[in-house]
Amino acid sequence: MEASGTPSPSPEQPSAAAPSPPDAPAGAGEERAGGGWRALGVLLAFALLFASAVMIIAMIEIADTPLLDACQADPTCTEYFDGSSAQKAIAVALGFISGALAGIGALIALYFAVTGARGRLLLQITGAAIGFGVLSLLIGSV
Repeated sequence: MEASGTPSPSPEQPSAAAPSPPDAPAGAGEERAGGGWRALGVLLAFALLFASAVMIIAMIEIADTPLLDACQADPTCTEYFDGSSAQKAIAVALGFISGALAGIGALIALYFAVTGARGRLLLQITGAAIGFGVLSLLIGSV
């Protein structure tokens, strides 16, 4: 190759025609959780499932509760929502979102318990469910 004027490649320089190593699949570098974390995932799945059921049942109950104005006309009315209709609607909507996220989080927690993957997603969904639940309770009680 020296006769053609192009220098031969040195051993330190990779050849332009050499194939590059294949890229690792997405998520392949993620570490898997151990047995203790997976056991906590099972417990978290049960807790999130319970929280989801409680939140959705509570929001159904609050949605069926009349406002104070409607309750004052009926002498047999003993339970009412003490707030505006907009406040009730926002609290109920946020509560349903919280319950739905907790249910999704329970499924992700079971997936985490089986595979040991998606722990970060599990924590994010759990945090969002708790955040929406707290917002619902705060708006409903103000």
